[in-house]
Amino acid sequence: MVGLTKEQIVNRIIRHRGLSKDEIEGRIAELAMTHGISEHAAAVMLAEELGVKLDEGEELLHIADLVPGMSNVNIVARVLRKFPPREYQKRDGTTGKVANIIIYDSTGQARLVLWDNFVNRYYDELSPGDVIKVIDPLVKEGMRGIELHANFRTRIIKDPDDPRVSEIPPLEEVRTYSYRRMKIKDLEGNERFVELRGTISKLYRVITYDSCPECRRKVDYDPASNEWICPEHGSVKPLKMVVLDFGLDDSTGYIRVTLFGDDASELLGESPEGIDEKLRKLIEEGLTMREAGRKLAEEVYYPLLGREIIVRGSVTEDKFLGTLLKARTWEEINERREIELVRRELREVLKAFGGE
Repeated sequence: MVGLTKEQIVNRIIRHRGLSKDEIEGRIAELAMTHGISEHAAAVMLAEELGVKLDEGEELLHIADLVPGMSNVNIVARVLRKFPPREYQKRDGTTGKVANIIIYDSTGQARLVLWDNFVNRYYDELSPGDVIKVIDPLVKEGMRGIELHANFRTRIIKDPDDPRVSEIPPLEEVRTYSYRRMKIKDLEGNERFVELRGTISKLYRVITYDSCPECRRKVDYDPASNEWICPEHGSVKPLKMVVLDFGLDDSTGYIRVTLFGDDASELLGESPEGIDEKLRKLIEEGLTMREAGRKLAEEVYYPLLGREIIVRGSVTEDKFLGTLLKARTWEEINERREIELVRRELREVLKAFGGE
């Protein structure tokens, strides 16, 4: 007898055959009805038909293994950073809370999204560096990759007794995880997972837009129904999302950088709602959103000019703007880490010349 739950079997089929959860559930229901068996037995039958092995015991999943639609999974990860909780309007008109926490393991990073009571229950207890086990979250695809959404079934355990704990790199190492430091002059226009150190030398614009609280994508207002509509989640109460465009100079070259969401508002040092209010006042004075975004950047957030930071993301070529870095995150300069990077470069140079 297979010692896996139906949900675990479904997860294995998703991982190994790339089928959607809805398609798998439909085929399981069809097999159960056709053969007069339980859905668990039908799931086992479907796995056998598809050649998915079920005799290897429970899988210890990692972030890189997760696929949107999975359920009944658990992940062991370390907290990388926390963003302040934000309020949003629920469909019933009441106010809720949402908070984002970035977590990572030995295979990658994900965003842990806490809603309402989970913010009150867990947010203050978790700090960067803590190791946690997230049990039974909803696995979704976000703007920047996999997201784990806490729901009524989810539990979060600090310092779990789990073999995956020993695999997780310490906090001081992971900030370089998957990213390689480059000079702007060496960029060719299609690099992924690059890290740049430079000085903010120009501010192009600061804008906000209304986004779906679940997937963070832009939502549109429908005047006929008086609702905000997300293409994926239907009628929603939107969150304010911030976009910051700035220029970065590292003495070897210059590149335009776009930073989104919590990272953008964190760098600006103000809440998305506060930024949006400033933009609205400028628009009420007769400016367009584009003009307001430029004016706000130049006249309010100019103290950012000259600030040296590290940004991480992927490089793209824009038809109109040229080479861009779409940043995933940013951080302050860590001098100890910078010294270690220089030492590493020197060791590589010595090795190339036959030194120790």
